[in-house]
Amino acid sequence: MRLSVTPLRIGLLALAGAAAAFGQSVSFLRPGSIEVGPFLGASYGIVNAQYMAGGNFTVAANKYILPYVEFTYLPQVASPPVVSSLPAGVSSVSVDRNISFYDFHGGVHIRFPIHEKPFVPYLAVGVGVLHHLQTTVTPTLTYTDGTTQTLPAAIQPGGSDFAVNFGGGVRYYFSSAKFGMRAEVKVYKPTGSMYSSVFGKAEIGLFYQFR
Repeated sequence: MRLSVTPLRIGLLALAGAAAAFGQSVSFLRPGSIEVGPFLGASYGIVNAQYMAGGNFTVAANKYILPYVEFTYLPQVASPPVVSSLPAGVSSVSVDRNISFYDFHGGVHIRFPIHEKPFVPYLAVGVGVLHHLQTTVTPTLTYTDGTTQTLPAAIQPGGSDFAVNFGGGVRYYFSSAKFGMRAEVKVYKPTGSMYSSVFGKAEIGLFYQFR
């Protein structure tokens, strides 16, 4: 699935619209402030563009540093490695489904508040685990002469890989300074033996500040 309009572009347009609708508000965080919020977006880089969704929870250390934990569901993002090398006469191998990831990680948002402005740019750095469940796939061999052969279903084992990620985004605080939107782009680097390719994600979400 190819995306003609990126989630980041949509997010920036939404933030601009929100600014026009709600006017100026001052972003403010005190130590212990809690923010929670869902997000939607897309990932790209391992197979092709796919939607993803998740949620984020932050607790402010101060107005600049926000430690956070995050969960993201990334469906159908990785092709399972059904063979280590192509047999003689085979040009390619395809499968009937891809592998979904579940991302659990923690990290820190580093905010750069602009005096009396509702827009707050931030950097994000995180570490955590990319988990994939056991999946049954059906491989299909394509030979150099154009013929194909469907093999019996094979089980791809589940597992977890350590991953680091980094990126950045911008928050927009509405007039109450408790409710807002954010747009973010990140790059992930898994370190597993099965999946180690760099991939990225772009997201837009809402958040609410409880205190």
